[in-house]
Amino acid sequence: MGAADTTAAATPALGVSVVASPIDSLQTLTLDLFASDDPGEVAGKALVAVTRLIAAETVSLWIPDGDECECRGAIGEQRETVSGKRVAASALGQPIDDEGESAIAFAGIAPNGHLSAILRATRPIDRDGRFTDAELDLLRSLADAAAAAIANAARLESTAQSSAQKTEDLALVTAMSREITSTLDLDRVLRTVVNLAGRAVKFDRGAVALYEKGTCDIRAVAGVDGVDPKDSKLQDLAVRAAWAAGIGESFYLSDRDDPASDAERTFVQIFGEDLERDGVSSGLYLPLRDEEGIVGILLFEATRVEFVGSRERDLAEILANQATVAVRNARLYHQVPLVETIGALNARKDAFLALPRRRRIVYLSVIAAVIAASTLIRWPLRVVGANPVFRPLSRAAVRPTLAGVVDRVFVREGMAVERGAPIAHLRDEELRARRDAATSEAAAAERSAALAASRGDAADERLQRLRADVLRREYNLLDEQLRSMTLRAPASGVVLTSRPEERIGARLDAGDSLVILGRTDSLELEFGVMERDVTRIRAGDEVRLRITALPQRTFSGRVRMIEELSSDGGSERVFPVLAVVANDEGLLRPGMAAYARVLTEPASAVWRIARDPLRSLRLLWWRIWS
Repeated sequence: MGAADTTAAATPALGVSVVASPIDSLQTLTLDLFASDDPGEVAGKALVAVTRLIAAETVSLWIPDGDECECRGAIGEQRETVSGKRVAASALGQPIDDEGESAIAFAGIAPNGHLSAILRATRPIDRDGRFTDAELDLLRSLADAAAAAIANAARLESTAQSSAQKTEDLALVTAMSREITSTLDLDRVLRTVVNLAGRAVKFDRGAVALYEKGTCDIRAVAGVDGVDPKDSKLQDLAVRAAWAAGIGESFYLSDRDDPASDAERTFVQIFGEDLERDGVSSGLYLPLRDEEGIVGILLFEATRVEFVGSRERDLAEILANQATVAVRNARLYHQVPLVETIGALNARKDAFLALPRRRRIVYLSVIAAVIAASTLIRWPLRVVGANPVFRPLSRAAVRPTLAGVVDRVFVREGMAVERGAPIAHLRDEELRARRDAATSEAAAAERSAALAASRGDAADERLQRLRADVLRREYNLLDEQLRSMTLRAPASGVVLTSRPEERIGARLDAGDSLVILGRTDSLELEFGVMERDVTRIRAGDEVRLRITALPQRTFSGRVRMIEELSSDGGSERVFPVLAVVANDEGLLRPGMAAYARVLTEPASAVWRIARDPLRSLRLLWWRIWS
């Protein structure tokens, strides 16, 4: 359950006064929540914390009980009105008893995805106005922090074997929380998280990845100041991270050579070569997840097997919970009103002017170089292909020239055959008998012609030899028909027909299709291109693609044709594009789905950013003035 305002749109006047400083307060309050080792204490602190974040007259804490909720605590002017009340969960968004016409906001506290409490804030509309979007975001972030703190407290309780160990773990958790929440800069938060992990887990490589626009990218690596997105090892690591994040739960590979679960076996089957190449024997993958979904993943890998125990895993889970809250807070920080952004720019300008003149010249030169690079350096623009799918490059049907009944099939689905290879055989007993009879009759006619010649009967001799010639021609025709009873491959390819052996006993007429053969040494890839990008694509452009079965490998092909007729792609028309992809190793199969990109003519970074807005402005200008 997320924060909601049951009243109308927020008034802009409250936005600035509430958001400017509460972001810093949220960081302090989050640290205070993580310093508690009792779930009840965390809930109580969260109740009080709401009053420090948003302007509310009354704040209450509700505990779900079936379809109802019971108020277990309240502070503020109308606390007596709601204390001890039981209402339907769906009624929390409405005024209760004597609350009158109030603005209402509430947010669920859901540790580990299970709703355990609800924070509810109210205030009179006529006096304080409705809750702003900024206040709702703050309330939601506080509830997420409380949920993570409660989950951490429960995990500490179950992990600690003694009070001394619990105290030690709590001190470690608090110290890590203090360092993580010491900044609102997202990149610095991520570097802090992955480097702090070494206090709880002994690993060989640690990293944190975030989801940005549906793509999982490595954003920080332990012991490294920067991240090179072109590093092939980090790209492989990002693919593994995305797969593990897709599970939605913590994933622990204890031993690459001896996977203990179906998930581990699948992981090793897909990424075994990468793991062996990188020297990874075990790994721990922890999704950064809250009520709104997965924001990223924290991962650790080691060259030794079973590199973490249950205590270290629990501490790593706690760190992941803290990191999730810190990432959400850092992202929320960037949603503050424009006035804070302007203030930050002014502060940077003053700091720049205070620098020595020589240093300012150096900085300006660097900026000029960056601008020149972003406008002059060009590289191929990637156009996304929609719904790519593989098909055989060519297809050939095996058809009989004579009607008959199938009595043998020599191939199976997926079998590779060469041109002229036997595919099936039709029953030929009747034809074979007719051919043998024609042979016998021709021999008899030859003998009769010889006897007539010995008698000197020239007329009978010519008649018998003419009859023998007709019978030999009939024999040749029947022999040719017998050979056509064996159906052969008209071209080399792979058998695409499902279970062709089940056609035994079926009657075929001349021209009926028995088996379909397809060429798979090269495949045809069909995908759609949006109307706005179709003019950028040309025949011969390179196509790069990946498949789900081998996400770490990139295949390539060439555009063969752009079809003239479009199809409906929703808000924009889609044009089919056909490309040819080499398949020498046989790794690609017809029907597979792919993720494709077309490399079109080079474009600079500035043009990539500006082309869509410029297109929209040109169309708008034409519509207005034409």
